[in-house]
Amino acid sequence: MFSAGQDDVSNIHRRWSFTTLGPSSSKQSFAISLISATVIAVVSHLFHLGTSVEALELHLPLGLAVLAGAHMLDYFALRGTPVNKLSKVAHVAAFANALWALTVLLGVAADMVFAKQGGGDYIIAGMLLAVGLRIGIFTSVFGASTGRAVGVSFIQPLIFLFAFLTPASYGIILSPAGLAFGFALVTLGVIWTVIADRAGRPGIKSTFGLLQAFISAWTEHKVDKIEEFTEAKAHDDIVSTKIVRFSAGGKQAAIVLPDVHPGPFSTVGGSNLPYVLYEAFSRSALVMHSVSDHSLNIPSKRQVDKYVGELGKANVVEKGSTCSAPIQIRTNNATATGIAFGNTAIVMLSLAPAGMEDVPQGMRTELESHGTLLGFSDVLVVDCHNAMGKHLNDPDKADLAASAKQCLEQLKVQPQNEFTIGFASLEDVSQRLDSAGELGQAGLAVLVIGTGGQNYAIGWADSNNMENKLRDNIVSKISDGASMLEVCTSDTHSTSGKRTREGYFALGTMSNHDNIASAYQQMCQKAAERATKSTFEFAFSQSTIKVMGNKQFEDYSSALDKSMTITKTFLAITVATYIAMLVMS
Repeated sequence: MFSAGQDDVSNIHRRWSFTTLGPSSSKQSFAISLISATVIAVVSHLFHLGTSVEALELHLPLGLAVLAGAHMLDYFALRGTPVNKLSKVAHVAAFANALWALTVLLGVAADMVFAKQGGGDYIIAGMLLAVGLRIGIFTSVFGASTGRAVGVSFIQPLIFLFAFLTPASYGIILSPAGLAFGFALVTLGVIWTVIADRAGRPGIKSTFGLLQAFISAWTEHKVDKIEEFTEAKAHDDIVSTKIVRFSAGGKQAAIVLPDVHPGPFSTVGGSNLPYVLYEAFSRSALVMHSVSDHSLNIPSKRQVDKYVGELGKANVVEKGSTCSAPIQIRTNNATATGIAFGNTAIVMLSLAPAGMEDVPQGMRTELESHGTLLGFSDVLVVDCHNAMGKHLNDPDKADLAASAKQCLEQLKVQPQNEFTIGFASLEDVSQRLDSAGELGQAGLAVLVIGTGGQNYAIGWADSNNMENKLRDNIVSKISDGASMLEVCTSDTHSTSGKRTREGYFALGTMSNHDNIASAYQQMCQKAAERATKSTFEFAFSQSTIKVMGNKQFEDYSSALDKSMTITKTFLAITVATYIAMLVMS
C-alpha cells in the first residue's frame, strides 16, 4: 500500500497538470485578447446591432487601441498585490475576452435557432461574464481583496465596450435580460471567491494565499511566502546522513546518502539540496537519492543551512583500505548493484528501464536489518531513480527485495582487496549537452573504483529522474576506462517549473542520448586516469531539523480537492445560467 503522503503528493501533482493549460507567453495572450476583441466588435456591429460597415471601420481600431492601453490600467490598478505582472494581466485579458467573444458568437446561433430578433443582450451579458471571470482571477491569483477585484474588473471591459460601440448603441445594450443574466454571472464569481478561499480550513486558513505564494515561487522565484507556509506547518525530526569518504593521493571524494528528500519544488526549501551537498563536499561527491519520500522535504533555506552545518559533526564509524568487487543481481525488471567497503555495504536499487516512483521506506528497513544479520555494520540503500514509472506494485517490491538480499549475501562472502578511486565531472570533459534545463547545477559526475585489476564506474546525474531507456544506453556504450555499474540521479527538484505534465524535464528528454553517453564515456576515462590508491571512512551524522511531514501534504491535497469541488459546483450553476441566457434573452 502507498502511504497517505504519497497519495497526497500524487493528487497535488495531478492538480498541477491543469496549470499547464493556456497560453505559454504574454505575446500569445495579447494576440488572443486582440483577436477575441475583433470578433466581439465585428459580430456585435454586423449581427447584434446591425450598424453600418463604416461605423465598424471607425470603432474597431478605436476599440483595439483602447483595449491595448487598458492592459496598463489593469497593471497599475493592481499594483501592490502579491502576484501582479504585465504578462499575467495579458493572460487574464485573453481568457476573459475569449469568453466574451464566445458569448456574442453563440448569441448569433441562439437567435437563429430560436428565431429571436438580435439585440444587445449577448453583448452586455458577455461583458459581465468577462468581469466575473476577472474578479475570480484577480482575487485568487493576484491576491486583490474582493472589493478591489470587483472595481478593477469592470475597468477594461467597460472602456473597451464604449470604445467599440457607436453612441447610438449605448441604450440598446442596456437590456433588462442581458443585465439580469450578466449580473447573475458576476454574483456567482464573487460568491465563489469567498467560499473557495475558505475551502482549506481549518488546515489552510487561506487557499488563495497559498496559491499566490506558490505562484510567486514557481514563476518569480520569490520563495519567502511559500517557505513561511511550509516551515510553519513543518515538524522537528531527527534525520541521518551516511557518508563514505575516500582519500586518494591527497584528494577527496565521497558518496553521500542524505536521509531527506529533495523538494518540494523549484527554488523552495531543499529542492537543490543535492547541489548544496555537492558544493559542501568540494564538488567531488555523488549525492545519492535515499529511500525517502516527500514527507522528508526540508521546508526552507534556513533549515537547509542548519542541516548542512551539522554535517561537520558526523561521527566516523569505520575506516579501512579494502573493498569487494561489485555484485549485480537482476530479477525480472529489478536490479540490485552492491559493493562493500570493509563492513559497510552500498546497494543500489533500480527498475530501469521499466521505471518506478520512490522506493518505500519499509524496504530500506528490511534491507538494513538483513545486512545486520549478515554481519554488516551498516547498509546504504540507494534509490537509483533512473527511469520514470508508477509506484511500486507488490511483485516489483518482492523482486527488488530478493535481488538486494541476494546481492548483500554475496557481498558478505566476497574477498576484499585494496582499491583506487578517481572522480570526474562534466566540467572535466569537452562534451556538452543540448539542454541545461534537464540538469541541476552539479551536472554529471562519475566515480571510478579500481579493484582486482578492474575499473568499475558509478555514474551520477544531478537531475530529476531520466528517460527510461537512457540508463541502459549509457551502460552499453561505456567501454573504455571502466565498466559502468549503474547510473543514478539525485532526484533534484531545482529543475522543476517546466510546462510539462510532470513539471520538469527528465534527463534525456531534450538532450541527445548518445551525447549523454559520450559525456559519461569521457568522464570515465578522465576518472580512470586520475585514480590512485585510496582509503575509506564511513561517517554517520544525525541532525534535528524541520521536515514537511505527511500532514502538510494532506492539508494541501484536501484544500485542493475541496476547492475543486466548489469550483465544479459553481461552474455547473454558471453553465446552467449561461444556457438559460442563450434560450431566454
